[in-house]
Amino acid sequence: MKSDNNSHLAQSGMEDRERYFIVGREKELAHFQTLLTDIAEQGSAHFLHVYGTGGVGKSTFLRLCKSLAAQEGACFVHLESRDFVHTEQGITDALLRQLREEIPREEFQRGEERAMSDRERCTAAIGRIAHRRPVVIAFDTFEEMQDMETWLRERLFPMLPPRTIVLMAGRHPLKGSWQLSAVWRERLLQIPMKHLDKGDCREYLRRCGITEDVSVEHVWRLSKGHPLTLSLAAAAESYQEDEDFAAGTDWFEEVAALWLKEVPDGQLRTVVEAACVLRHFNQELLSYVLEEEVAADVFDRLTQLSFVRKSERGWQLHDLMRETTCARLKERTPGRYKRLCERSAAYYADAILAAAGRRSSAWEYAEFFRYVGASVLRALTDDAAKGSYYWETITETSLAEAKRYIEMRQKWPEPVAGVGIDPVTGAQFRIEYSIEEIRYNVALLDIEAIYRLEPTAIKLLRDSQSGVHGIAVFIPIHAGTLSFMEKDPISRPFFASLSAEEKQRLMTPREQPEGWFMRVMDFSDVMNPDMRSEVINLMNAYFCSGGIVVCSPYPSGISREAYPGFGFSVVAGAAHYHYDGKTEAPTYALDTRGDKLRSFLEGMFRKAGLEWQAPQAEPAADISEGKAERRAAIMKKLTKREQQVAELVLAGYSNLEAAQSLYVSEVTVKKHLMAIYTKLNIHSRMQLAGMLHGD
Repeated sequence: MKSDNNSHLAQSGMEDRERYFIVGREKELAHFQTLLTDIAEQGSAHFLHVYGTGGVGKSTFLRLCKSLAAQEGACFVHLESRDFVHTEQGITDALLRQLREEIPREEFQRGEERAMSDRERCTAAIGRIAHRRPVVIAFDTFEEMQDMETWLRERLFPMLPPRTIVLMAGRHPLKGSWQLSAVWRERLLQIPMKHLDKGDCREYLRRCGITEDVSVEHVWRLSKGHPLTLSLAAAAESYQEDEDFAAGTDWFEEVAALWLKEVPDGQLRTVVEAACVLRHFNQELLSYVLEEEVAADVFDRLTQLSFVRKSERGWQLHDLMRETTCARLKERTPGRYKRLCERSAAYYADAILAAAGRRSSAWEYAEFFRYVGASVLRALTDDAAKGSYYWETITETSLAEAKRYIEMRQKWPEPVAGVGIDPVTGAQFRIEYSIEEIRYNVALLDIEAIYRLEPTAIKLLRDSQSGVHGIAVFIPIHAGTLSFMEKDPISRPFFASLSAEEKQRLMTPREQPEGWFMRVMDFSDVMNPDMRSEVINLMNAYFCSGGIVVCSPYPSGISREAYPGFGFSVVAGAAHYHYDGKTEAPTYALDTRGDKLRSFLEGMFRKAGLEWQAPQAEPAADISEGKAERRAAIMKKLTKREQQVAELVLAGYSNLEAAQSLYVSEVTVKKHLMAIYTKLNIHSRMQLAGMLHGD
């Protein structure tokens, strides 16, 4: 008896330690606790389904629920879908094996029960227990029980007695009849198991004894809040002296293998590998990157995987899955990985050229830099940014807020120190600003004078509550602003370095600026990934504008690496000492005017060691033709059906809409589009629309 007590105490101690290391699941557990607490008032069984990708903590959640059930005196029955045959008898036998431990043997030997069906005996046993105490039935890996879902939903679950809770954990939300039935919508609660946020990760690492900022940032970047990977990365961090373990290869393989169980065939894995190189994808983009058509059924199967989700710009792979698969691909088939990166970068470079002078290509520019940009840029960009901040051009009313922000930064009381990590190479970059450097960033700035000169030049970074967290000043370069900038201490050195001919080129009308001078870019928390991402997004919008962008920030360590990474060059003869009178501040310029945009893109490909065959520039004679004549010349190269498809694309029709309009299949429309792209030497709908518009 003493041995049994000791065993129970040991088990209890282990459970307590496991609960100690669980963070960030309070909301999910609260839902289960509410069902358990209110079960006496429930007139029927209730159902809770948690879902999420592999390794997100669903099985751990069920163990925590088992512990809570035990505290409330409930009977907890746990079924792993892989442990029994997926038949009516298989499920009922698995249930009865555990239920027998809760009911006296003689109750199973009654004559009337021997005459019952397996399902009836099972529900009768649950009813006897539920009469005395609540019953919780938990199904793990429920996504593997699709063959039995109908029977469970329509035959077993409706017969369950009151004071019963059914817990289900799977990779996908329950759809179809689960959602169509008003009864099931009422009784079934579905909760997505999300990743842990950075605060939860930091708390988990603290409980593991890991508190150094560099280590915390490193683990956060590796895990992206994915619980299994967080646990493995924390272990690797704790055993750094063991090089084989700390290297991370083995545990990345473990995580990848967990997900790749969903991808059994080679054709789908090939598409997954291409998708992992892209941050967002659709069927057309995948076909371009793979250099072959991706079949509709294959793409549909891809989008049904648990680690794929819909996004505003198509679909996305789970961040960790994407990075893990990329690492495997790069290690095992480096040539194939490079080619996929080349094709991805080429797609966005083509899109940037096609958009030049017509619309902003800030998003394409940001995606392009993921393949050709310097390591420091990847370290500063966070894919997990939530978009909780936005930029707002100031008005006369908000000018006072801008002034208050500048005054606040001029009195900033503490330095900043942190680290950024490149998720591709693991390279670390120190992000450090002294108190003086923070104050210099907004020094010598006459915000009222700039507002009078060009109100649209000033933007404030706001949060969802309209609080101000940053300021950006991009002064447009045109005839009306040159005089001001030739006097400003920070911009003056650049304009003084120009020849008379170069200055004359800048004397453009106000509505057609030749470029922008980024006078200030400042935000209150440089270690906040959401703020940093919004800052980089705004900068990208100007960098790809087809003009010249000039800046001269205080020369911090990170700025000396970041601006060259963006493609900026140091302007000869434009350095100055105007910030503090002793530190030389370089002036940087990025010039993408006219044909320089193409040259800039080609240079970035060369720096990255990638190849790109830029679309041929239009001959001057063609450019001078009228739009109607140009479109007619293009259409002559196409068949009649291809012309119809092209016209529908120009009108903004999707592939499906075009197919319905022409009374053909969507696959046929895609084949016509691929033929059009080949004939016109282009690669996307965007380029086709640009050609037909005559832009």
